Amino acid sequence: DCEWILCYAKSDLFQGAVQGKGRKYFETPDFPGRPWRFHDLSTQRTAAERPNSDFTIVNPKDGSKYPANPLRTWAITQDTFKEYYDAGRIIFPGDYDFMKISKPVLRYWKDDDMRKAGQSFGTIAASTYLPAEVGMSQDGTKEIVKIFGDKRFNFPKPSSLIQYLINIATFSSPDSIILDSFAGSGTTAHAVLNLNKLDNGNRKFILIELEDYAESITAERVKRVMQGYNNIEGTGGSFDFYEVGEPIMINGELNKNLDIKDIYKYIWQAETGEIKDNFDLSANKYYLGEYDSTAIYFYYEPDNITCLNYEFLEQHIKHKSAGYIIYAYTCTLGGEFMSKNNIEFKKIPRDIKKILE
Repeated sequence: DCEWILCYAKSDLFQGAVQGKGRKYFETPDFPGRPWRFHDLSTQRTAAERPNSDFTIVNPKDGSKYPANPLRTWAITQDTFKEYYDAGRIIFPGDYDFMKISKPVLRYWKDDDMRKAGQSFGTIAASTYLPAEVGMSQDGTKEIVKIFGDKRFNFPKPSSLIQYLINIATFSSPDSIILDSFAGSGTTAHAVLNLNKLDNGNRKFILIELEDYAESITAERVKRVMQGYNNIEGTGGSFDFYEVGEPIMINGELNKNLDIKDIYKYIWQAETGEIKDNFDLSANKYYLGEYDSTAIYFYYEPDNITCLNYEFLEQHIKHKSAGYIIYAYTCTLGGEFMSKNNIEFKKIPRDIKKILE
């Protein structure tokens, strides 16, 4: 009946949290504008462990005495009692008519709670036990039937489950990007859209699916969720659908069937971080352009071993730049010469593969 869901974070700074039910704070005339709550004044330590806390608290107002429990002593010591009492932190039975307590309790201020918790105020740690609201496997199937009118995908996860997990991961950062490398029926996108609508978040999603139903089921589901389906209001939003083209590398070599302009675009983006679609190669078919005072050359012939040598420099380097990045299969230039002329050689295909990795 149950399965494990493995969750992990790349940093121990991550805190998985969900919205808490909310602590009850009180506002009373003796502390105007300072809401407060109360909690047990005892601790789980024994008198032997905390001998300084094994004492009898005396109410200064009426002399009532409250001895410590030797198995669960006070959270304060005899020396700090007056400090806490003068600060209004200790509440005795009878101080407030609405409180039904039989021993002293400790007062906590809401502003202190907010300052300590920061952005986490009002949240609680996510439990390893998931609540019933995450749904069951059959709920995922019912969802698919409502969206498409038939059961066209086997064993889909319920969007409520993924929504709950995404909420834990993005509770304090509702502008996160959610990546699903095995998108299936598109449950992750469904969950992100629902969650954004619920808390006005700005989460984005990237879905990847290799099967032939990527457009007819995965993308189609996202469209219907955004627009609304089966009397369920749409979430709104937008997305783009892309089909991956030819791979750049095949068995460690450049794909000869690939349009050479696609290789140019990849090299340019890898070197500059920017996208460039148009390359003027009329004057020099190897010169891709200049970026940040560095000229970029891609000396490539599909059926020949190109060599970066003095002859290539004389014939093709007509553009004076502060530096040069030149791709070729081999290089016969000396290291001292290259350093003096600010030339960086990148070997095809080794250094392209390195960029890809």
